[in-house]
Amino acid sequence: MGRHLLPLSGALALFLLLFASFRFSPGGFLLALWLSLPVYLGLLHWQGRILSRGPSRVALERLAMREAWRRGGFLRPEDLRPFLSQGEAQELLQGLRERGLCQEEGEGYRFYPTPPRSG
Repeated sequence: MGRHLLPLSGALALFLLLFASFRFSPGGFLLALWLSLPVYLGLLHWQGRILSRGPSRVALERLAMREAWRRGGFLRPEDLRPFLSQGEAQELLQGLRERGLCQEEGEGYRFYPTPPRSG
């Protein structure tokens, strides 16, 4: 049901707007229903495409940083197991390290409130 909530809401909003604009007549009911169906199908298709892509790289990085904050600033790739595979988590954390947002420390990565100064 959760996947159909957005398309159903959009179609219902259009249906009610059209039905009211046709002054709640029986013909208006059928016309509003007929015109709302493509909105429902279009939103369902669009939402399916968006969800099939999965989360963006930026969203995954924010997730990793929030998870590190929850764990006191230290994060291991295994800590991201509910969200990513081991390899994907390692690659994500390496990318954050390369950008200077964390440092590799033992078997994990240390995140600091502000990036450490080099030199």
